[in-house]
Amino acid sequence: MIAKKARTLLPLLIFLLVPIALAQADGISVSQSLDRSSLAYTDSAIFEITVQWDGPQSAYLFKGSLNPDIERLKPRGFNSSIKSQVVGGREITTRKYTYTLVPVTSGLAQIHPVTISYITWPDSLPGELVTEAMTLSIEPPRAAEVDDGGISWQWVVLAVVIIAAVNAAVIIVRRRLRRAPEPELSHEQRFLVELDRLKLDAGADLKKFQTGLYRILNDWLAAKYNVDLSTKNDEEFTPALVACGLSESRAEKLAGWLIKAQKDKYGPIAAGPGDTIRLEAEVRHFFENI
Repeated sequence: MIAKKARTLLPLLIFLLVPIALAQADGISVSQSLDRSSLAYTDSAIFEITVQWDGPQSAYLFKGSLNPDIERLKPRGFNSSIKSQVVGGREITTRKYTYTLVPVTSGLAQIHPVTISYITWPDSLPGELVTEAMTLSIEPPRAAEVDDGGISWQWVVLAVVIIAAVNAAVIIVRRRLRRAPEPELSHEQRFLVELDRLKLDAGADLKKFQTGLYRILNDWLAAKYNVDLSTKNDEEFTPALVACGLSESRAEKLAGWLIKAQKDKYGPIAAGPGDTIRLEAEVRHFFENI
């Protein structure tokens, strides 16, 4: 009997007491955790993925967002954070992805391995981290309690009347209300959509990517700040962008991309391996944090 109880409690003790180190390579590692091993049907669980590396936040650039494949559960909330701290004279950066999960059906839920793609900076070397599968037991929903004294016919009639009135009101409101317009994308969100299209279209062709990048950067500046840099010299780019309200560092970064893209689209390019990937990731990171 004691041995049977020990076998039953062993998985829970391992889950609660032993941290799960899932993958580690080149100074970067990933771990994951669940705040519980079983879940009531009306409750929620916290699933967290933690990526940690030695160095500053800019040492690694992460491509796209995580899309965990989860059975019997669905995300109700998501949050991500990144922070750096100095420990023992060295800088350690931690990035966390936190999901609030709620049940869809009861049974044994499966959280399949999650692939995290990244690019080292400044080497522009791609890499991947992969988590391990996790499971979570979901209890079945409890049956609604029924009054043994029975339900009088007056309450049944009242319930039918209320349901009919509510249905009629819903039909009337739906007919009168127009379809709500889709939310307007910000200028930066539109730029990132165009950047995705350019990445797929150009592939590894740096010259083609630079030509498209020059166009969408100018489109963004025209839409966001109503400024046209095509009539200005290279030396005038940075002051013009600062006059739009951009910081000196951001203005210099944008001006550098524009000047380089303008030269590359008209002249020969000696592109090295990963140059297009590195440039696209750098531009994406800039606009995601602008």
